[in-house]
Amino acid sequence: MPMKVPENENLESLIGEIKELLNGIIIEQEKMQKNMEKHHSITMKKLDQLREFDQILDMTNQIFERRIVNIEQAIIQKQK
Repeated sequence: MPMKVPENENLESLIGEIKELLNGIIIEQEKMQKNMEKHHSITMKKLDQLREFDQILDMTNQIFERRIVNIEQAIIQKQK
């Protein structure tokens, strides 16, 4: 019977260590989640900026295409 007391103490200390480790893991997971959310929001902002840039580029290309078409039409009319 006297051996059960140290075993219980040993088990309780192991359970305590396991709880500490689990708490550490939970804290790390929460930090990782916050970092992922931060990075996700930054990535979404960058994607929005890229979309805006793409739209501006499309508008610029349309303007240049119209100018080229107008120049081509003017050249064709002068040749007639």
